[in-house]
Amino acid sequence: MTATMYAYAWDLADEGVAEVIGRLRDAGLDGIALATSYHAGKFIRPHARGRKVFFTEDGTVYFRPDESRYGRLKPRVNSLVAEFDVMREVATADPDLRQVGWTVGLHNTPLGMAYPDVAARNAFGDPLYNSLCPSQPDAREYLVALCADIGANYPVAEIALEAPGWQASRHGHHHEFELIALSPRVEAMLGMCFCDACLNAAATDGIDIRSLHAQTRKELETFLAEGTEPASDPLADPDWQAFIDWRSRVVSGLVAEIRAELSPGVGLAVIPTVLSPNRECWVEGSDLGRLAAAADRLEIPAYQTGVEAIAADVADVRTATGADARLGFILRPTYPNLSGAGEVTGAVKALRAVGAESIAFYNYGHMRLESLDWIRTALS
Repeated sequence: MTATMYAYAWDLADEGVAEVIGRLRDAGLDGIALATSYHAGKFIRPHARGRKVFFTEDGTVYFRPDESRYGRLKPRVNSLVAEFDVMREVATADPDLRQVGWTVGLHNTPLGMAYPDVAARNAFGDPLYNSLCPSQPDAREYLVALCADIGANYPVAEIALEAPGWQASRHGHHHEFELIALSPRVEAMLGMCFCDACLNAAATDGIDIRSLHAQTRKELETFLAEGTEPASDPLADPDWQAFIDWRSRVVSGLVAEIRAELSPGVGLAVIPTVLSPNRECWVEGSDLGRLAAAADRLEIPAYQTGVEAIAADVADVRTATGADARLGFILRPTYPNLSGAGEVTGAVKALRAVGAESIAFYNYGHMRLESLDWIRTALS
């Protein structure tokens, strides 16, 4: 079983590659998942030598891309890369440390702003700039090229692809704010994409998407005006269920395209959701069983609070994917999810009990260094 730490290039640049790798090795870890494509953030860094509060450059990549691979959408290179190519630095410092290219896919606000025709559109036609639509050919071409580029040109054992589908309506966007209470049903409907690519492709596949679109818009307008809960239930209504099933085929098909384009010897893991618990992943177009079949394995965030809740969530995932699915899991060995070596050890045992083939921890720069001691205890 592999044991991996998720990490950012800026933390390794700040603290030194050799020092960070030494800490990971001392904790019993044999891999590092480096952010190769990432979004905006404002992060507290407890043990940083430099900035304790760090703002990231939105929608940039942390490697040197081969631009000949890309079509209309091209990666925006982070300013750090000119002087610090993190994957090559790690490979030089410790060639035996297993590297994973942690790649945020279609969550890219700068690209959505630059190419609004490729962004998802809600029922009102509003562009959702932070979410490139996986039905859009340009977005698909971009994500396939991005993953293939990293796999071909860097010494990675695997791509860990996050956000291969649509973003949920609520995603912590800058100053995301409302003064009306949104029910889970309304949130789900607000995040659904009705762009032209989705409307046309779903209609071609026999989905009554025009009627569903009109009904969704009408119900959301009534809710916004009066507070009336939509009568339609995406989890029960047959038309909604057909659309949700179609969306999951779009995303799993994209993952299969990426898998086919990766270099031999480079694996593909999919992080299917940023929602918790994992059963909510349908909102993003993720079907756990389909994604497990399309990729080499799933990389499941186990981000519930406390060992009991984590164990229940991962058991649900195993039931949804089946006994033969290859699963890895990500733990947060820190506040607010786990507290102390005993809880981290209990969570690791719960993951092993459902047949985890890998365990990863999120995230080196966010946690106190004492979490590395908890990891060492849990892995030993």
